[in-house]
Amino acid sequence: MIGMSKLVSFGFLGLGCIALGCKDDLNSHQAGEEGHRSSIVVPSIRVIPKPVQLSERDCEVIHFILVAENFFSGDKLLYLTPTVREQWNQQGDWVSMPARFAPWLDQLTVKFRPAAGAKLENGYVRDTKSNARGMMVWVAVKEWLSSEEVTVEFGRWGGPLDASGKTITCVKKNGNWLVKEITNVWLS
Repeated sequence: MIGMSKLVSFGFLGLGCIALGCKDDLNSHQAGEEGHRSSIVVPSIRVIPKPVQLSERDCEVIHFILVAENFFSGDKLLYLTPTVREQWNQQGDWVSMPARFAPWLDQLTVKFRPAAGAKLENGYVRDTKSNARGMMVWVAVKEWLSSEEVTVEFGRWGGPLDASGKTITCVKKNGNWLVKEITNVWLS
């Protein structure tokens, strides 16, 4: 015998399906003789990623990754964020690297701009002031497997057909970071 809570759940599910079915019928009817279906625009909820806290060892391994990677952006501006791709919203709204990472940034030969200076417009990274094309680089510590081994997500995004990403597992041996494994590689 079905419990009362399951019966109520099925009832609400059925009502929801009926309501969605009626909405489609109304849209078809409202399209009239043109034969086009009108669509209902549902406002998107803007979720802004939270600031990231980095430990000293997080900074050390992120710096290692940024030194190890080759950066060629052409004439595009480079931005840096710890916000992983899955957390971006339609506007970008990237979190800039925390102040704690500033001394590590100063050691890099490539100069990155703060992520807050960029926006995502129609899938393309652009400067918020000049609207010039840019490239967002993200690097984030995913998981410390031990005190000497870590998994990091790294990627670049200029636009829908100008992007790549990968997961990098690093290990520290004799005081130096090394790449142990690269997985989940993608390119667009």
